[in-house]
Amino acid sequence: MTSPQRSSNRRTGRWLIAATVTLGLVAGACSKKDDAKTSDTAKPAATTIAPADTKAPADTAATADTAATAGTEAPADTEAPVVTEPVLTPVSGGSLVVAGEAEVANPWTPTAMQCDSYCQQRARAFFDPIAALGSDFKVHPYLAESITPNADFSEWTIAVRDGISFTDGTPVNADALMRNLQDTGGGLLVGKALVDLAKEADPGGAKNADGTPKIVFKMTKADDLTFTMYTGKNGDPTKPISWPGFDQYLTGQFGLIASPAWLDAVAADPGKAVAPIGSGPFTVQSYAPRDALVVVRNPNYWQKDADGVQLPYLDKITFKVIEDSQTAQQALESGNIDIFSDSNANVIAALRDEADQFPMSEQNTFVETNYLLIDNAKAGPTSDRRVRCALSMAIDRQELIDLTGGGILQVANGVFSPGQEGYLEDNGFSTDQDIAGAQALIDEYKAETGATSVAITYGHTADRTGDQVAELLKGYWAQIGVDTKIDVVPQDQFITNALFGVESFFIYGWRQHAGVYVDSQNFWWNSASGFADGALTLNFSHINDPLVDEQLSIARSDPDEANRKAAAEAINRQFAKQCYQIPTSWTLWGTAHAPKVMGLGATILPDGAPAADGAGFSGQFWMNNMWINPDA
Repeated sequence: MTSPQRSSNRRTGRWLIAATVTLGLVAGACSKKDDAKTSDTAKPAATTIAPADTKAPADTAATADTAATAGTEAPADTEAPVVTEPVLTPVSGGSLVVAGEAEVANPWTPTAMQCDSYCQQRARAFFDPIAALGSDFKVHPYLAESITPNADFSEWTIAVRDGISFTDGTPVNADALMRNLQDTGGGLLVGKALVDLAKEADPGGAKNADGTPKIVFKMTKADDLTFTMYTGKNGDPTKPISWPGFDQYLTGQFGLIASPAWLDAVAADPGKAVAPIGSGPFTVQSYAPRDALVVVRNPNYWQKDADGVQLPYLDKITFKVIEDSQTAQQALESGNIDIFSDSNANVIAALRDEADQFPMSEQNTFVETNYLLIDNAKAGPTSDRRVRCALSMAIDRQELIDLTGGGILQVANGVFSPGQEGYLEDNGFSTDQDIAGAQALIDEYKAETGATSVAITYGHTADRTGDQVAELLKGYWAQIGVDTKIDVVPQDQFITNALFGVESFFIYGWRQHAGVYVDSQNFWWNSASGFADGALTLNFSHINDPLVDEQLSIARSDPDEANRKAAAEAINRQFAKQCYQIPTSWTLWGTAHAPKVMGLGATILPDGAPAADGAGFSGQFWMNNMWINPDA
């Protein structure tokens, strides 16, 4: 299975880490500032740091081998000698303060976490995943030694690395992974994504509270370190299906592994959920919701760097929650935090001008779409295609970007960004503002339904840019006679409201759907995930479209890659036609930091492959290999 190529923008100040690669799970919202571009193919090297203004060759991977030539004299026919600074060696010790924009709901068990990017980043400080994405966009084993499918991808055998323990001393083995997969996959959240894993009555005879047999995933254990999982259409073990991309799910929340002993303790006392125990590089010292999560170095972590130095390098990380992007920028500038990732384009644009003081890497590949999330099941005008499309047509997207996005984002024509499987330059969706056409659709809706007015509610989280976007949208829609109520929603309630389709949720300002392959979006758009208000569903848009369901099935199971791609494109066209969502722009992420922060994008996976920056999620970064330069 091939992966799309990627491009990346980098702005550097004092140091450019040659190890930096980009991933935010979709290829590229291009910056309008072309001077920000660097190599398309830079690959991580665990300890290689190039001097300011140094760039990897356009067609050559920047690896540890290239670092070995640093300081070599230029050939005789070169106009000027190559001037380099010495390669820096990571230093162990010290602490960092990291900021992110949102607090997690229901921390910290993998089965219950309502996880955005910053939640994922923090969770990976103390939980290790079964697998992770490499910079080649392929799945690489992490806690697993190997992940092996059978010939038709209907059975997946996982072999666990030997000799790893959780920080409470219990072993990381087949039983531990199977327990976590059963718990997390059987939960209300992640379970919606795994309807095509085979299920059966618990072989141990466990019962539900009502006395009925407990239904679990079908798994068979070969030995203490090896087990097999099985697919089954809608869970039916007698109907195995091909699922070539199943291993991708092991890189996400489903694959985060916690101590079974801790899970038992949480089951007995839910209050212990805020003190998670995993096998990760750090352990939790304290947690204050909406304020700070403090983690300290796991002295017995199982990974070392290429030179045999114990990981992680850092002694301590304080993860702060700063919901407003501009406040986070000010905190960096004042020295109150050391590093943060953000998708606020105004902040990114401003920090580009401060690159000498605060180096910044940018993720413009495999990123999400900024769009308006519509509850298509909500009774009222937003359940009508004409109203949804009219709202879309009334928006001046470029003006929205210029006024609230720093002028640096790219207008989006759908939730498939360039390079993602299913992206189409022309999917039938017009991004042009068309007030007359929008008004005609509103008039048609009123005439047919007898409505005398159209009123909607638009919700967003509390930040200055969100306020500006809301006012602009309200103004666009007023031009076509739509009355808009603006609802400011607390960050930690935002996802929950969408999960349950609460009464006030009609349209939310949203950012989502990064990903290489469309199968990773299956549970977000499939009616099997649920499509009615009031029921917990990851199908936030409450899409109930047989064509979309059919094409998602093809994209999951067809052995022909071309057929899977065609199915993704069909979904893209259907979304454009039905206006199930209203795309505005493709996200750009910036990770800005103090000059002393090193190792960003330099993580090497256990099998020796460079990790994809972002750990599979836009806006986050691996902490394993980060360190502090005492001379910066």
